Amino acid sequence: MGAAVVAALAALGGCATESKGPDFLPVTHGQYERVFDAACEVARAEGLVPEITDRRAGSIETQPRAAGSLIEPWAWQDLTASEVVEGTFGFERRRARFEFVPAGFRPVPPEGTSPLAGPVLPGSSRGSGADVMQSQGDLELRVSVSVERQFRPGYQGPAYTRSLGTFATDVTVKDDPRAPRDRSLWTPIARDERLERILLERIAARLTAQAE
Repeated sequence: MGAAVVAALAALGGCATESKGPDFLPVTHGQYERVFDAACEVARAEGLVPEITDRRAGSIETQPRAAGSLIEPWAWQDLTASEVVEGTFGFERRRARFEFVPAGFRPVPPEGTSPLAGPVLPGSSRGSGADVMQSQGDLELRVSVSVERQFRPGYQGPAYTRSLGTFATDVTVKDDPRAPRDRSLWTPIARDERLERILLERIAARLTAQAE
């Protein structure tokens, strides 16, 4: 175990560095279908498998991808050295959302105190939602990558080492067959803007390669 950690620390110099990619990708109306497919392909290649794709609304949501730790160098992919360390001391994962919005779109803060209803989901009877495929104007592809950390209820850890930690047992659900086996909670703790730019950069590169 110790030798593996030492070897992993020595290899941290090969981790990813800061990306200087774009904040968003301009998309002409005629490019939409091709860029949508390229976004799905790039996400899948990065281990972010598309889970919900909605061409009409112009959105792609991926499954989470677990972050690598110091003893899992094969899972580092596009992680920096500091992100590998963070993933070692706290189990983390990333998920991405790709969204096509009208060119020049800027979010407007909500007014008043009424509750936010959220987006119109597929199958909802509330409104008709957006339809970017009917839009004749140009679009922008934006990506949001959230970093989520696992929290396990009942963790009892000593003050000086994590290896001796245990978990309390909830006797009220211990023998209940309906109780979930995994009671882990995943909480968003940050946004990975560096990975967002990497994804956009690779989508642009894929489109350029296809055009040649």
